[in-house]
Amino acid sequence: MTSWVVCDSGIILATLLKERHTDHAEALLTRWKDTDFALAVPYLFGYEMIAAIRKHVVRGTLSAAEGLLARQKALSINVTYYFDNDLLKTAFNLATRLNRPTAYDSQYLALAERLGCEFWTADERLYNATQSSLGYVRWLGAMD
Repeated sequence: MTSWVVCDSGIILATLLKERHTDHAEALLTRWKDTDFALAVPYLFGYEMIAAIRKHVVRGTLSAAEGLLARQKALSINVTYYFDNDLLKTAFNLATRLNRPTAYDSQYLALAERLGCEFWTADERLYNATQSSLGYVRWLGAMD
């Protein structure tokens, strides 16, 4: 039986873009790989990855060549994508229950809830908004 973990695009992007929590993100990915955890993500994940990388190229924090390399690495990450109407319904319901303005992040929450696994995020605000009501949410910055 597969052991799952859900992570948002920020976790992977931290490994590609050398950000504040890059060391934590790299350690987390290594731990998941070493312990045979499979990564599960909603379809939104791929779009977020490409959009963020492109934004860095436009802002000049990545060169065009670095952007292409980051894109290649992002698309080579071994993840299982999930998309179905039930997941979208659950995401909407979670966003409503948590009083979130959008349901984007709630797709990750809904998937972790479905799979009965942890959800790891690089988004401290999302973590703070959910930690008291959703015991499966983990924040990358809390790995210190």
